[in-house]
Amino acid sequence: MLKLSHKSKIVLTLAALVLITTTMKAQIGFEDNVDDEVAAPINGLLWLLMIVGGSLGIFKLKKK
Repeated sequence: MLKLSHKSKIVLTLAALVLITTTMKAQIGFEDNVDDEVAAPINGLLWLLMIVGGSLGIFKLKKK
């Protein structure tokens, strides 16, 4: 089995997060006759939540 260093695990995790988050969409598209106003918009603080979650994950990995 391939052994990865701690630094390699962090780099791979961050790379996966970047690749996954670029393909996420807030909502699907609708036809032109549908009133598609957003009831609960995703605001600009999503990046802050991702940084906090990533930091918490790295902290938990280092603790082990």
